[in-house]
Amino acid sequence: VSLYSCFFQRQPTTTARFVSGTAPPSSNVASEEKVDAISEAHRLKVLIAGAGVGGLSLAKVLTKMPTMDVTVLEQTSEFKRFGGPIQLASNAMEILKHMDKPVFDKVMEKFTFTGDKENGIKDGIRTEWYAKFDLKTPAENRNMPYTGVIERPDLQQIFLDSLPKGTVQNGDGVAHYEKLPDGGVKAVLKSGKEVYGDVLIGADGIWSAVRATMRDSPAKGDGSGATYSGYTVFAGELA
Repeated sequence: VSLYSCFFQRQPTTTARFVSGTAPPSSNVASEEKVDAISEAHRLKVLIAGAGVGGLSLAKVLTKMPTMDVTVLEQTSEFKRFGGPIQLASNAMEILKHMDKPVFDKVMEKFTFTGDKENGIKDGIRTEWYAKFDLKTPAENRNMPYTGVIERPDLQQIFLDSLPKGTVQNGDGVAHYEKLPDGGVKAVLKSGKEVYGDVLIGADGIWSAVRATMRDSPAKGDGSGATYSGYTVFAGELA
């Protein structure tokens, strides 16, 4: 199970072109060089739209690679506690453990196991079980952590704390992007600011501006692919 859902956009080129910064490639400020391979001297400039769990977990993996230069573009000016518990299945936890053990250990400190208990779909009024799921046996047979839940804000903060300083840029989200003629991508932010990179990965949620640009469709409403179910869920925390 993937820990994140994202949309990937890279302009195909015969030779990689590496650009960085907020200035256009033709200016003297940005660096532009034709090279044959990604290296520590010529790092791949990766832009990630969205600092949710998906964008941050991806950023965590990529920032551990010396050949990657990662920037996360987040529209909110500051992070606040928002959202309820999120379930991480056994296989997702196993991936996280191999992906980054210190992050896994931090998650485990705030994790509540549910996979070692009786699971299924139950009628909340009549207390009848419609179906039951055995989550315990598969985890034990594969020596994986049990499925469990963690508060989404806690999970997000763990990833934020684990990233190098300056990786996440707050207060200006991606509005749309443009593919550059000779490779690379220009992300246009909501303020009008332009950020250049080699690849852009959209992890900007259900109303993704990256997806909308890629598909040439609205981010919301008819034709967006995201349809409101008619249900509203209220969540809160007890002090």
